[in-house]
Amino acid sequence: MHTTYHLPQNLRKELKKPIGTLYKDDILLEQIRAELKQPTEKVIAIGDITTKNLLDANIAFDLAVIDKKTRRKYNAPAIDLPANCKLIPVHNPPATITQELFSSIKQALSQKITTVIIVDGEEDLAALPAVILAPVTSIVIYGQPDEGAILVRVNSPVKQKVQKLLSYFI
Repeated sequence: MHTTYHLPQNLRKELKKPIGTLYKDDILLEQIRAELKQPTEKVIAIGDITTKNLLDANIAFDLAVIDKKTRRKYNAPAIDLPANCKLIPVHNPPATITQELFSSIKQALSQKITTVIIVDGEEDLAALPAVILAPVTSIVIYGQPDEGAILVRVNSPVKQKVQKLLSYFI
């Protein structure tokens, strides 16, 4: 396993394609609620706006990964995090997935307490290790700028697809 995965330029277009199903913001929350009627191991939110939207809708998550930015600018809306959540600070530069981020996601998913990973850098690629590390039947939700959000129901084929994408990183 790499210590740090770097996103190559030629893979950027491929990663703009949704890993799961893209939903417009207005139907995303009802779709999440519908998904949660099925057995769900973990709920994982990637991004500040996604996390805030879940909290505002009273949809509980097990793990959130935020960087206090929206579109790479420090203008993310304030997020009232759950009082009893565990906070894990992580360094993760743009266009990378560090071993520290991987390890923090793995640690958070192994615990029963709600955890928020606060990234110094960027969390844009955090959905990839989240899908790989999440138990089957988990849900990973991440934003797609100007389009809505993507909901991924974790299963073996999705994990394999993401693992293959990650194998192209340098």
